[in-house]
Amino acid sequence: MVAGVSSSVLRAQGLSDCGAGGSPIRFGGVLLTQTVPVVGRMFMDLTTTTQLNATVEDNLQIRKVTTRVADNYQVPCLNGISGTCTVEFCSALTTYPDAVCTLFPADVPCSCPFLADVYVNPTAYVTFTSEWLAIEGGVNGDYITRTEIVSNIGTPEETILGCLLLEYALAAV
Repeated sequence: MVAGVSSSVLRAQGLSDCGAGGSPIRFGGVLLTQTVPVVGRMFMDLTTTTQLNATVEDNLQIRKVTTRVADNYQVPCLNGISGTCTVEFCSALTTYPDAVCTLFPADVPCSCPFLADVYVNPTAYVTFTSEWLAIEGGVNGDYITRTEIVSNIGTPEETILGCLLLEYALAAV
C-alpha cells in the first residue's frame, strides 16, 4: 500500500527542458508516476536529443540541484548521485549505472564515448532509495530537480549544454 499525500498540497508535476534555445542537448517527455513511493521508482517517457559526442576528454559534468518546495530545503548529495550533486558525466555512466543508465534505452551502451543521437526510452526511471527517508524534515512533499549537463564548469567558459527539470511528489511508504 502506498501512503497518500493530500492532493491539495501537490504542485503540477512534470518533465520539461530548461535549456536555452538551441542547446545541443534537449529533453522531452512526460512523467508517468504521479506520486513516487520512497523506496521506489519514478517512471517517465523520456526522449534525449544530443547533437554532440561526449568523450572522457570533454570532462562534461552533471550538476543536479534538488529542492523540496515547501521549505526550499536543498537535498544533500545522497549516495554520490542522488539529491544535489555534481559528478563527471562519463564517470557517472560507469560508477552509477543504476541511477543514470536507466534513463536511456537498454540497447545503448552506458559508457563514453556517448554518441550524438536521439534516445527514446518510454520506460525510463529514477530510483529513490532508503537514504531519502532520512533527509531533514522528512521525505513527503513536492520536489524540483534541475539537472544540467555542463562543460568547463567553474570557469569563465562554463556552458550549460542541456537542462532537464523534473517536478514531482515523494511519499514515504
